[in-house]
Amino acid sequence: MTLNSDIEKSFIENEIIGLIIPSVKYEEILIMITDILSKNYDKILYISINKPCESLVSGLKKRKIDTDRFHFIDCITRTKKNMLSTENCTYISSPGALYEIHYAILDVLRKQEIDAALIDSPSSLLRYYEHMDVLKFMHLLTTELIVSRCKGIFPFRKESARQVRRSIEMFADKVIDIDAGSEFSV
Repeated sequence: MTLNSDIEKSFIENEIIGLIIPSVKYEEILIMITDILSKNYDKILYISINKPCESLVSGLKKRKIDTDRFHFIDCITRTKKNMLSTENCTYISSPGALYEIHYAILDVLRKQEIDAALIDSPSSLLRYYEHMDVLKFMHLLTTELIVSRCKGIFPFRKESARQVRRSIEMFADKVIDIDAGSEFSV
């Protein structure tokens, strides 16, 4: 069984999934996960803490991933330029605006039928907040996802996951620790 099929099976069997990914393969595996989501779910919420929506969409389109299935929450673009939210993207003032991020997620979950949500990456919030604040945010988010009957995928870089690993295990139905030598296809 390949990493792709293991992850796909885990998405079907579990509501909240934590993924511990080696930094060296983080971007590649994140693209693979995004591809799996786009093939298995009608509407996906992609919460990006540190990548602009424009570059995310461009990269996904290059990989022939259907970006029309996604609604993005972009926490970084408005730190550099003023952007108005669009039909498929909600712009947040900064990654340091946790309340605003939380409200935007709630708004999208209430207004759209979201099947799965991917947050890239909760550990990035540790640059702006204390561990307990991120922990509370993750708890609220997982609760909202479960109530909304929405799958939750929380990828973490292995090197940054040490601080939040126990937190992931508290909230996730399953945690997948991906080995740097794992075979997968993008």
